[in-house]
Amino acid sequence: MKASAWAVVDERAAKPSVALEAKPAGKAGDVIVPEETIFGIVSRYHALTGHPTSGDTLIELLNRRCVTLGTAFPSGLNRISKDLRLPVKTIEELIEGHTILPCFRPFMNHAHYTRIADSMAVGTATNTKITLGLLASRVGADDVLRFCPVCAVADCETIGIATWYRAHQFPGVLVCPYHGVSLVASDCLAQRLKRTQLFLPPTAAKWNSQKSVSNVDDRALEKLVIVSRLIAQLFLLRGVPVDPLTWRNHYLAHLVDRDLATASMRVRQRALQRALLDFWGCIRNLPPFDGIFARCAGDDSWLTSLYRRPRAAHHPLLHVLLIGFLAESVESFLWTDIPSPAVTSAPDEQASTVTECKITALAAEGRSMRQVAKELGLSVNAVLVKAEKIGIGFTRRSKKLDVTVRSRVRRALAAGDAIANIVNTTGLSASTVNRILGAERDLQTQRTANIRDQRQTQAREKLRAALVAAPSGGFKALQTALGADFIWLYRHDRAWLQAQRPATVRIVERTSSVDWCARDREMVERVRLAATEILDPVRHPIRVTLNEIGRCTGNASWLDKYLARLPRTTELLSQILEPVAVFRARRLAWREKHNVDALD
Repeated sequence: MKASAWAVVDERAAKPSVALEAKPAGKAGDVIVPEETIFGIVSRYHALTGHPTSGDTLIELLNRRCVTLGTAFPSGLNRISKDLRLPVKTIEELIEGHTILPCFRPFMNHAHYTRIADSMAVGTATNTKITLGLLASRVGADDVLRFCPVCAVADCETIGIATWYRAHQFPGVLVCPYHGVSLVASDCLAQRLKRTQLFLPPTAAKWNSQKSVSNVDDRALEKLVIVSRLIAQLFLLRGVPVDPLTWRNHYLAHLVDRDLATASMRVRQRALQRALLDFWGCIRNLPPFDGIFARCAGDDSWLTSLYRRPRAAHHPLLHVLLIGFLAESVESFLWTDIPSPAVTSAPDEQASTVTECKITALAAEGRSMRQVAKELGLSVNAVLVKAEKIGIGFTRRSKKLDVTVRSRVRRALAAGDAIANIVNTTGLSASTVNRILGAERDLQTQRTANIRDQRQTQAREKLRAALVAAPSGGFKALQTALGADFIWLYRHDRAWLQAQRPATVRIVERTSSVDWCARDREMVERVRLAATEILDPVRHPIRVTLNEIGRCTGNASWLDKYLARLPRTTELLSQILEPVAVFRARRLAWREKHNVDALD
């Protein structure tokens, strides 16, 4: 199969990186391929079992039909590994080699990482994206499947069919790290389409929901290759003792080498932000980088928190952007000596003197400390330290609150007033008001009760007004008219809501009883005839499954919902349902008999 059958391969593909080895290739018959995702492993198994639907494979593996097998953080790995007999010694080995979780490990707490890995192995990892902060991050958490057309062609020649690889699925990877070509993306899972289906790149390539980043210039493609290869290197980063503090120390060491920080480890923030934006400028308009670089400049930049003492975890893509700016590979970044903070040299002392003179001049003009910090490209805290050193005072908020003001704030908080209104009336900051509220548990309880009473009164008044306007309005009419107020009453004041609603006459239709014994005898005959029809040696072999029998009998709902009331049918099904091994043997015999060489 030619690459043109998948997508147009970009002729500007970059050469492989020296620091990144070639992706290990699989071979025909492998149950598991190196660097293959769990979704790819299960999808290839589904293609070989002969199951007519993905639900049959999911029932066999997870005992559930309507379940979404996570592409980034799959659940039930213990059961999948056992049923598929994957050639791995431990579940940790499966997670390390076939999920994107290891890319987060160098930047997070070890205990936190272990809990997530355990939930993927024996529990449910549905909350992993929330736990890692992906839903609230600027990178996003959409399930977008991507594949490389060159890798797909190579897979067809080696293992017989293309599959999914984890390095292609990481957010921000838009080109293949091994071939440097644009990836073809399918967003059907992000749009909640085909979310319970198992499929491979050949199937995804036929859908209309695919796109690529082929319309980029050479400079942008070069930067995207850097990002993808750094992320692929992070997957291979094992046995190296890294933690958030280690990354910070290496950042500072490289910034000193780039003259973006002083010998005493003081970072020149504005210069660093400008240099980083210039370096990645050609991809600033591509998602997900557009949301990241929109918050790169300023005092609240995410860049500042990377090289300060770690207080929170950040998305690995943010670290990759800074690493790619400072070094050629992850290895060259980590294997750099970390210098100790040096004593301030004479040039630094001279620069500090010039800065202090500028602060003095700007303060004499009546500038605030924030204006001075913005003018000099320093942080507010640095300006305050230097101003205190040279004896210049800035107007600052008092650290002590007047007793009268504090009492006023407490009364307003207890009454349930909005924080914004209290800030406007008292002139205090929102953090000060929240600090007063957080210091007293009784005040919090009183405020919560008053806010609830106000909300209840407001919702009740609106309901009464709606009932006056439409006395005969039913449940749906009131819900449409009131919206959030009706929902609040339904959740928090349901007894009063039920008493206010107009009485409605409920018509209950009696249904005839079912003779389950007669239905059981009837289903036994239907199931027996259906099995005979499916096992007809003339027709193309189809596996005898519960779903196939339900389709042939025309009573799939009986077998799905009421099988417990059909004991004879249950006993017959246990005898005629066909295991996978038996079906494979029957299918091979049929192919030999009818001289069929190729697999359908």
